[in-house]
Amino acid sequence: MLGEDFYYCGGDGNYYVGDTGWHSDGWWGDLLAAKIAFYLDPLTQDTGALRFIPGTHRPDHVVRKEKIDVGNSLELFGIPSTEFPGNLALETNPGDVVIFNHDLYHASFGGGDRRRMFTMNCTINPKITEKQEQVWQYMRVHTPGSNNYVTGAGMYYPPMIDTADENRMT
Repeated sequence: MLGEDFYYCGGDGNYYVGDTGWHSDGWWGDLLAAKIAFYLDPLTQDTGALRFIPGTHRPDHVVRKEKIDVGNSLELFGIPSTEFPGNLALETNPGDVVIFNHDLYHASFGGGDRRRMFTMNCTINPKITEKQEQVWQYMRVHTPGSNNYVTGAGMYYPPMIDTADENRMT
């Protein structure tokens, strides 16, 4: 999907609790960036499954063009966020992998007190110089140690380095 020569920019594993409102993971425009998520618990639309609004990763989508705050749909349209028109719930079972564009609006509603999710953030390795600054900006946002969040581990946590073979280290 991203090609053989992509950048791994970081990832995490978390327990999520309750709702996660509508958001995108940035607005990267024509930079192809993806989030890869997998869950360790079965999730349905009522128990915290990932929801998304199809097409919102595109700049010509009405949500993007009109700068609609989908998280504020109750005030704007009189409907709760869970009922935003056109949203789809992607129900998953343990072991399922979900891959989506970072610009896509997504949310989760009805999650319990221990929804386990792991993610990896990746982007293309640009072959043209003009895109390289955009990739570095993306990496600064989606890599441990960014956003003034100091992990003390540098870009990669020790297990990532400790388990790396020669190919991963080059």
